[in-house]
Amino acid sequence: MAAVAAARPRNRASTIKQANDALGVLVEMGFPRNRAEKALAATGEQGVQAAADWILAHVFDPDLDKPIAREYVLYAFPGGALGSQLEDLWADSLAQCGRNGAHKSFPHITLCQFFNCADSKLPQLLRGVASSVTAMGDTPEKYNLKFYSSGSYIGLFLEDQPATKWLKNILQKIATELAKIGVQMEPHKKQLHMTLAYQFHADQQKTLEALCRKVDVQAPVKWELRLYSRDPRVGTSEVYRVLYSLNPRNDDELELNEDDFMLLPAGEKASAESEGWYVGTSFMTGVTGVFPGNYVEKCAETDCWTNHRTWRISREQAAGPEVPPTVGRREGSRFKSREVPGEGDKKNYESPEGLLDSGRDSHGYAQIQKRKAGGSQTKVAVDRLGPRLVVMVRHAERVDITFGHQWLQYSFDKDNSYHRRNLNMPKTVPIRKGGPAEFKGDTPITEMGIVQARLTGEALSEQAVPIHFIYSSPALRCVQTADAILKGMGETKMKIRIEQGLFEWLAWCRDGIPAFMTPEELAASGLQVDTSYKGFMHIGQLNPKEKPEDYFRRSHKLTMHLMAEGKKAGGGNTLFVGHAGTLDACSRQLTGATPRTAQELTSLVQKVPYCGVATMEEDDTGSWSLICPHFPTLTHAPNPRYDWRTLRQQQ
Repeated sequence: MAAVAAARPRNRASTIKQANDALGVLVEMGFPRNRAEKALAATGEQGVQAAADWILAHVFDPDLDKPIAREYVLYAFPGGALGSQLEDLWADSLAQCGRNGAHKSFPHITLCQFFNCADSKLPQLLRGVASSVTAMGDTPEKYNLKFYSSGSYIGLFLEDQPATKWLKNILQKIATELAKIGVQMEPHKKQLHMTLAYQFHADQQKTLEALCRKVDVQAPVKWELRLYSRDPRVGTSEVYRVLYSLNPRNDDELELNEDDFMLLPAGEKASAESEGWYVGTSFMTGVTGVFPGNYVEKCAETDCWTNHRTWRISREQAAGPEVPPTVGRREGSRFKSREVPGEGDKKNYESPEGLLDSGRDSHGYAQIQKRKAGGSQTKVAVDRLGPRLVVMVRHAERVDITFGHQWLQYSFDKDNSYHRRNLNMPKTVPIRKGGPAEFKGDTPITEMGIVQARLTGEALSEQAVPIHFIYSSPALRCVQTADAILKGMGETKMKIRIEQGLFEWLAWCRDGIPAFMTPEELAASGLQVDTSYKGFMHIGQLNPKEKPEDYFRRSHKLTMHLMAEGKKAGGGNTLFVGHAGTLDACSRQLTGATPRTAQELTSLVQKVPYCGVATMEEDDTGSWSLICPHFPTLTHAPNPRYDWRTLRQQQ
């Protein structure tokens, strides 16, 4: 039995204090107390800003001031390799057989029935669950799952064992603690199980069973106990995700925003007078109106859930104290809570990139030895101690964002000759077959961007983080960043491998996939590019209309392939240079998490600065986890455009 990490009182007190402070601030801002409590519960106690935004968005919600309690539930969630296999199963079964009952949620074991809790009692609820988890002591050595299939149901059942007893004991303890505050939670009385498929047509049984049997129940898994909640309206509705934005033309029409959700009466689409239009309630605003049915698609109900806390409950990673969720992070629900650092992590800081929650011990820096400059990417002689690392870096400052898209007209004359109009503009730009117009979708980086990337490379070298493989998105800004990082590291022989699959989420390419420069053209412009490397993915394989889950799956598949290739070549550390989304998309599923929604991804990438860094580390079992980067983030003040003629102006 593995010991549960004891909750550190200062962390729990800090969490409670932050929640109380947020409530007090909201009340002082003039929000009614009941609205503030409702907003904090709905947003997963993310703080004042998130709660205030929620209140303002719901100002016309008819239920805003009604004393309607949210519905809560406890799930056991499988992460790690088993979790990744289950995510693939969900996608494959949907693609081959269509939607079945399991697609209403994500893979999980239901531990109790839904129970109600008043918004004002949420802090007490969280304390009750947290204290129960901590008091249980040891976690089970293993959770044994047994496959079961019938004509209408396929699932994995948790066999009677110490794990089952442990879970039932902790649920009973939680129920006892919650009863003290008047919250009635009923533990699941039937045999604990994970549903893989149900409510499917009989002729799909063989196909679904074959897909489900591919799941290796012995695969490494990181079990988590999660506390979710939902708006009661979600539980009685069919949930549809908004695909396209739409401005209303009539008073009874809803404004549609991408990745909002529409709640429709369960089992039906209540049609309006006009054919193809339906009546529903916006999840983001609580307002009811009509909207076109072809602007939405059915999705899992859990996309509208809030994840309040996560506790680790397996030997692979011991359970720890609860921590509050961060803004816009979801894992099969609207908001995802942060993972809990182990007791061994004595030094913690919030990563400026917004992706990491705990630091690594200072002795981790001493585990890496310097490597000689000029390494090769063919056969690696691993010259460092410790596990493999994957360092992911966002590209440096881009020209079009700094100077606006008009920089092209500003910097190129009628003969397509380039003129440097600002010291931060590139000294030179590559010659492109399609002329300067191709820079519109494939911008270079600025001179400050080169400095940013060089500083990143110098930091890698100074902290003795050896890099043995370097891969870049085909975007020019990424290749130039990778090249400057190599120069900062003092690497003159290592070549950049171009991987088309590292390009950003294609939904952001409103004008289509850009015309990228070829490796030969990039090398001819002076960049250290490997012209002999053949990438794993080709741009023609990518779907311009890919959904967020497709982008995450594409990135995960590529990462797994490159990690396998790196191991074949002798091991070593890998550097990815890509986009803001790369840091999350390439690490999320590899570390046992599930893909984000478009709304979450969009919110997250805005917090990743130029040359923002995230680092993954592989342990002895082959599992990966996010760790604190080996060097601080890069921050500098903005320097606005200056016109010396302002000195001539009279007061």
